[in-house]
Amino acid sequence: MAQAQDIQLIDVTRGKGDGAQNTLVLRGLSLTLPAGQSVGLIGRSGGGKTTFLRLLNRLEDPDAGRILYGGVDTRTLEPTALRRRIVLVNQRSVMFPGTVLDNIMLPDTITETGPGDSDRARRALEQARLDPALAERDAAALSVGQQGRVQLARSLYLEPEVLMLDESTANLDPRVAGQILHDLHAAAANAGMTLIHVSHEPDKLRRCDRLLLIDNGRLALDDRPAAVLDNPTGIAADVLATGD
Repeated sequence: MAQAQDIQLIDVTRGKGDGAQNTLVLRGLSLTLPAGQSVGLIGRSGGGKTTFLRLLNRLEDPDAGRILYGGVDTRTLEPTALRRRIVLVNQRSVMFPGTVLDNIMLPDTITETGPGDSDRARRALEQARLDPALAERDAAALSVGQQGRVQLARSLYLEPEVLMLDESTANLDPRVAGQILHDLHAAAANAGMTLIHVSHEPDKLRRCDRLLLIDNGRLALDDRPAAVLDNPTGIAADVLATGD
């Protein structure tokens, strides 16, 4: 696994819509995420969390400002290659025709990078806490929770430098989710992987090194998770209480 690089956002603005209907989702956002840090991210629905993640791996580009990865403007980097380094895992799982292993190796086979590395795929399967016996099963026949773990394994197969979880553990059994997150946070601490986790579940957020709250497109809070979760006030209390 390659070492993560620092992420820096400099006065980043991003809008949705056109003309008079354009709404600013992010407004002059500036912050630095050091390599290897685990970061929790919270905010109201529509407040800019998902846009923030999508900007980091160029699923979207900012309307103004810059995003640097290792000091390099991400707009100068080839998007597909960047998305193999900075990987986004969504809450909704998408399975493709074929076995579980086929689905995990898909990033290589679909881009013709190679035939896929079955040994690496099986290691990713284990990292996602899936029974190795499922490797040759039809992925579409798995339960929703198992499919969620296949999708996570597909992302871990890439050995990402930055892993972004957009509520992607919400549908997992709490015990299994806890085991997976324990391993991911260990990877962030020991292997230099940066972890960014969108969640509203305090027990998951508490595992992070840092907690960010984006509200109305701006960074409204940046603190230690315990400081926020043990005594929530203002916007943080509202967001955590509603799970919105």
